Amino acid sequence: MEERFDSKEYIKILGEELISDFIKAGKTTHTCAVGSGREKALMNKLKSILPHGVGVGSGFVIDSFGNTSSQCDLIIYEEEFALKFIINNDDTYAYYNCESVIAVGEIKSDASIVDIEDSFKKLKKIRELIRYRENDNRFRCYLSKLVACGADSEKYEPNEKNTDQIFTFVLCKSLKTPLSSIANKAKEVFETKDKYFNIILPIEGKPITYLEENINSLVQSALDATALCELSDNDAGFNYFITKLLYQIQHGRSVPLNTQRYIQSKNRFSVSTITPIL
Repeated sequence: MEERFDSKEYIKILGEELISDFIKAGKTTHTCAVGSGREKALMNKLKSILPHGVGVGSGFVIDSFGNTSSQCDLIIYEEEFALKFIINNDDTYAYYNCESVIAVGEIKSDASIVDIEDSFKKLKKIRELIRYRENDNRFRCYLSKLVACGADSEKYEPNEKNTDQIFTFVLCKSLKTPLSSIANKAKEVFETKDKYFNIILPIEGKPITYLEENINSLVQSALDATALCELSDNDAGFNYFITKLLYQIQHGRSVPLNTQRYIQSKNRFSVSTITPIL
């Protein structure tokens, strides 16, 4: 028995277990079962370490303007506040309101450039969803219903601030595509920096993330970066991914809750009959 608990080593082991889970899922002869097995494995790992109030599911993300994402392998959301529309009692295909979604991920096995392109196109749709907000400076932090009203510099701006975006990622067993090809494909698919993914994590390889070359510092998203980069072996692993995800949960922001936009066709109603209250 160990004399002390090593949390870093524990998370590293979870990542190693994911590799085993991916391999076991790949042994089935049914394509859908392979994908489902990998997604369930990652969901279970994330649920075991993410903070209370964070839910993990799959399905679709919607906004109140009528837009719907592609089917998402993994959706991380505010469990207490999210609207969750479950069709035919199957939460695998649930629909979540984008204001309460924290992160969305695509899960692949040995990711080729075709797999990367497919993931990029799906993640781009997430960034194209619109969180409804009034024309003011109000915002709220994830896992809280409290609304703050800040200065102009604190205004919620998803096209300019990485903390105001839904965190997007690709997770795979291994990556069969060089960094240069990924960079070229990203330019082709995303077009603008605000649509770029946050991280690509090959469990058996080196995470791909962003670098601000002027200060030689790793950053959370393309918005603050000058280049894509591949980390060294010493920095690689599931631990780095969890660090980035937790940062977004702790520092990310959304808009004030306004669930009635998803439920009622209009906000104002006329009165047809009046009677006194005794």
